[in-house]
Amino acid sequence: AYEFNASTGLVGLGLDGSGEPAADHNLSFNTSLVTDDTKTGMAVYGNYRTRDPFDANNDTYSQLVSVDNTTIGTRLFHRFGHRSKLALDFFHINEARRGGDKFDSPMHETNITEAVDHKITTGALSYDQFFRTTDVLSVYASAQGVDRGSYYGAEQSLKDYGHTNDLTYNVGAQYKALFGNSNLLLGLENRGGGLKDKKLGYPDVENAVIVDGIIDSIPHTDNTMVADQFTNTMGAFAQYEIKWLRFTASAGLRYDHYLISDNLAPDSINGTINGDVFSPRINLKYDLTKTIQARASYSQGYRAPQIFDEDLHIETSGSRQVIHINDPNLVQETSHSFMLSLNYNRQFQQSSLSVLLEGFYTRLDNPFVNVTSDPDKNGVVTSTRTNAEGAAVQGLNLELNYIPLSSLTLNAGFTAQTSEYNTPQEDFNEKRFFRTPNTYGYFTLNWNATQRLAFAATGNYTGKMLVPHFGLDPETTNPDEQQAIANGDVIAGERLETSDPFFDFGAKVSYTVPFNHSKMQVYAGVKNLFNSYQNDFDRGLYRDPGYVYGPGLPRSITVGIKIGNGLF
Repeated sequence: AYEFNASTGLVGLGLDGSGEPAADHNLSFNTSLVTDDTKTGMAVYGNYRTRDPFDANNDTYSQLVSVDNTTIGTRLFHRFGHRSKLALDFFHINEARRGGDKFDSPMHETNITEAVDHKITTGALSYDQFFRTTDVLSVYASAQGVDRGSYYGAEQSLKDYGHTNDLTYNVGAQYKALFGNSNLLLGLENRGGGLKDKKLGYPDVENAVIVDGIIDSIPHTDNTMVADQFTNTMGAFAQYEIKWLRFTASAGLRYDHYLISDNLAPDSINGTINGDVFSPRINLKYDLTKTIQARASYSQGYRAPQIFDEDLHIETSGSRQVIHINDPNLVQETSHSFMLSLNYNRQFQQSSLSVLLEGFYTRLDNPFVNVTSDPDKNGVVTSTRTNAEGAAVQGLNLELNYIPLSSLTLNAGFTAQTSEYNTPQEDFNEKRFFRTPNTYGYFTLNWNATQRLAFAATGNYTGKMLVPHFGLDPETTNPDEQQAIANGDVIAGERLETSDPFFDFGAKVSYTVPFNHSKMQVYAGVKNLFNSYQNDFDRGLYRDPGYVYGPGLPRSITVGIKIGNGLF
């Protein structure tokens, strides 16, 4: 089996008052081979993508970053017999992303650049062995290495290059045993990793030695370690499920012991965080009739405090740089989730219908929140992750799956919810979650009009939400910043905005024809047809780069071609 796919698109096509649309090119392939005895097989896949930066408001600064991605991977398997299988997975990703301005210049020669260059290598090995009639033992191990170069700087800064090395691993085993109308699952797992992040050395021109008006020497700053951490989590879990007439019940329990070590912690601070967590879960299902099922469930989860986070440096502008840190007293976040649902499934002669009505409630103990400081004398803002007193997320979800004809499928869903902290938070004195709408929904429609012609449509609705904006402080701005405020490029002062609702609609048409003992498909589509996209970005060097919300892409056009023997 094989497939080759090539597509090209224009992001931002047809936007009124925008800059030039950005080109987005994709090439991908996949193929699989299996021996005649079906004991050994291999799948190989790859992808290449390049996208230009997109400037939505003609201020020469990008709203969408440039992307250059190359991915290659494979999966191999071998069956030693009909009751055992060994599988190997491997893939490697090279991806560079860059936002800001002056994309043809070195990063430290620009007004703003936020850039990362990832090299990610992942490997996984698994072995499955059947026992008795249907019991199965699974043993697995995986590891991933990340080599990341970064630059987050503004105004021709030389000191903002960084480098990160991260190695994570996961090793475990589980056994599933069947006993008539019940089954038991037991497992052990160990996962962890080590991470080092540093800022690279640079010539410190600001402190150059000047003698008689002439630069005599320029000191050099060495590499500075930002984070050096080790994490490890040992886990054991068990789950038992039983079916009896119309009733099905399952109960599970997971135990985790986590350890997080900060190798850079000063002697006065305990650099080791550890904890023991029991996470129970229970799920009940009862068939009220042949077509209606009722479900109820409870589950508990947690999130351990991490010393280093991937968004350690996420925002840079001419007026400030944001650094994210953890509060020394940060403790784990715990969730308690409850769900109750009714599911209606009905099969007709030539159609089928499924309707799900679900109510959910999640209580968060010690939820993570970010508290933002005022800029220091160097314009650096510290966003401290700390614990709030508590929070709750609750709501109703409705989903519909309808197949009126074998050639036509409709899926749709809508959710209404509230997400609030128990007490108002320090930033903006607000209880509601930021960037979290109270209503959202989706639909997908697929229609195979003929054996060759097919149509697809998608829609995503996002309701209003609160979005924080961290503007310039008018009392501490420099003359250039004051001019940016006067020009209306940025708005002074911190404020909390309420976004408009968004409806992101897309459509695609494809046509498939025979091609050299295979098939060829040509297709064209549009994403975000009505251009439901944020329209109040800040402008220029002193913008708030974190003030971004809504759909990820403006109106975009895509055309492409597929060749393969697996196309319908």
